[in-house]
Amino acid sequence: MTKHYLSFLLLLSTQLTYSQPFSAEQTREDLKVLLEGLKTYEAALYHYNPDFDRQADSILQDIPESVSVTEHFGLVSRLAALAHEGHFSMGGWDDVAHTGFINGNFKYLPMSLRVLDGHLYVWTDASTEGSLSRGDEILAINGRTAAHILAHMYRHLPADGRIVTYRERTLEGAFNWMYYLFVEQPESFEIRCRRMADAAEQTIAIRAIGRTEMFDNVQKRSANSDKAAESPKGEQEVYELTTEGNTAVLTLRSFNRGLLEQYKIKSGALYKSVFNRLASEKTGALIVDLRDNIGGRNEFADDMLPYIIPASQKPGEVYKTTRSWKGDVKEYTTPKRNKRAYGGKIYVLVNGRTYSAGATLARYLKEYAGAVVIGEETGTRYEGFVAGSEQSILLPHSGIRIGVPRYHIEFPKSEKQQTRDRGLLPDYRVSYTIQDLMEKRDLEMQLARKLIGK
Repeated sequence: MTKHYLSFLLLLSTQLTYSQPFSAEQTREDLKVLLEGLKTYEAALYHYNPDFDRQADSILQDIPESVSVTEHFGLVSRLAALAHEGHFSMGGWDDVAHTGFINGNFKYLPMSLRVLDGHLYVWTDASTEGSLSRGDEILAINGRTAAHILAHMYRHLPADGRIVTYRERTLEGAFNWMYYLFVEQPESFEIRCRRMADAAEQTIAIRAIGRTEMFDNVQKRSANSDKAAESPKGEQEVYELTTEGNTAVLTLRSFNRGLLEQYKIKSGALYKSVFNRLASEKTGALIVDLRDNIGGRNEFADDMLPYIIPASQKPGEVYKTTRSWKGDVKEYTTPKRNKRAYGGKIYVLVNGRTYSAGATLARYLKEYAGAVVIGEETGTRYEGFVAGSEQSILLPHSGIRIGVPRYHIEFPKSEKQQTRDRGLLPDYRVSYTIQDLMEKRDLEMQLARKLIGK
């Protein structure tokens, strides 16, 4: 049987599955395949959730006789989320759980939102009615309160431990389609909101619409709105270094492999250039901006260590250990301090999307450079997390592929932050209001410069 014919059969199976619900037995078999994959490849499954088996069994026992596509994907997501680990890839836009959005059979809640301390605010109204405004607070949707909706959706999001900020930032970019997958699939929405303009409560009705109509609405309205800020271009997609007076700002936006290869950026060469410049310009304060850096190549965290470890740090001490799903262990030890190591005060800016290798670097800056941390809790667990290469698990009946991370990255016990299942906690927590966001205030940077000024 040829590879192309096998692909055709899988596609045909997916199309058939899309048009009809799954049986309880089919759903249970898919979940069992995922369950075995998690137990085999997820390198710290019981370390981060000792109660995994009981919770997983509860999901397997509570399956209705007929399961829709969205219910099926919801159960798969809930099972993956029990690992208490965020580094999962949950299907793709070409599978049975997502392709309905592409072909117009699945409909969106037509708006983008901001999630601030458990509150939902309209950011872009992409509905045909256009009756909501930026800054309006969503109090309830079809009778479900905002708190109820968030709690329900959080159960379906693979994330590290008890880190809420990561879940909030993730939902901001996906709320309109995740609502359809995880909450309900209505033809219309009754939205109770509090108006930004006058704080009056009001109920608005809008239709659920498909992808094409929603994008058309966004395009029409954006033509009449203020121009969005230009995205960074070229190497600035990865990093940017600026100096002003006695202060330098190093913005590290991404450690994404594709971008690094595209611009031929190597970690060793980058940091040598950065810290040579800092030394020559004799800056007294360095702000490292890691907000929205969701990680990528680990060496972009590790290779900064020679430039930030203190003179008192002895080379050869373990700063990280990795354990593979097979049990292979590798220890990483602190390097020799570089002669260009930074001697000034360091401030690091973080948020819930400071994740994976981005959060690892933030941890190093706190642990070894004594950096002052400003922002909100990072999205990755402080004591360790599971990441690295993925094992692809193909669910037999739905054809959905789940990527399971296979390497446990552990850090030594810390005297500076003794928590469990939490991200890096800032020294100065910054909370935005919707008004702050609308007026494009940069509260973290303002606070860092204020502290430097003192």
